[in-house]
Amino acid sequence: MSKPRISGLFVAVLIITAATSMPVDAQTAAGAKPTVTSKSAMISLRIAVPSKSIAMGQKPWVSLTVQNLGGQEISYPEDRVYVEGPKGEPPTRLRQRQLTNRLRPGEPTLRMDSYGQNIAPGDSFTMKYDLSTLYDFKEPGKYTVYIEVLDELAALAKAKTQTDYWVRSPVATFEVEPSTR
Repeated sequence: MSKPRISGLFVAVLIITAATSMPVDAQTAAGAKPTVTSKSAMISLRIAVPSKSIAMGQKPWVSLTVQNLGGQEISYPEDRVYVEGPKGEPPTRLRQRQLTNRLRPGEPTLRMDSYGQNIAPGDSFTMKYDLSTLYDFKEPGKYTVYIEVLDELAALAKAKTQTDYWVRSPVATFEVEPSTR
């Protein structure tokens, strides 16, 4: 065989081998996304939406699972929820403005309470979020959501920058269907 034919055969075998061993990011019924691990490898995040499509006026939910990969117990981390819709960020509700410190004049501040849920090394905890408490979903269309959480073990280990303390989940999508009245 000539050199070009061997190289072509070799490339074909590599492609077939890679394609058969490559994981496929298939959507589960719950809309689970792949796991993301923090830079410090102290926590991993997994996000899921229970329904890929909801009717206008229904509550969109998202679940975030935090797994503790570190060697000591952590509290469920401080979090920040981000949603984008057909026209950018949907209108925020008071709770989201309080959490993100984007209050309108006269709106009260939020007293910060801890969740109280501890996560032992190797364990995980799933928090469910009702997105309608944070945003007003007035527009039908596709929405994306992700959640950032504070990696407190990275903060204790004095990561290089404060942005290294925050871990961003994968992005989940759902669609708000128009009302059929």
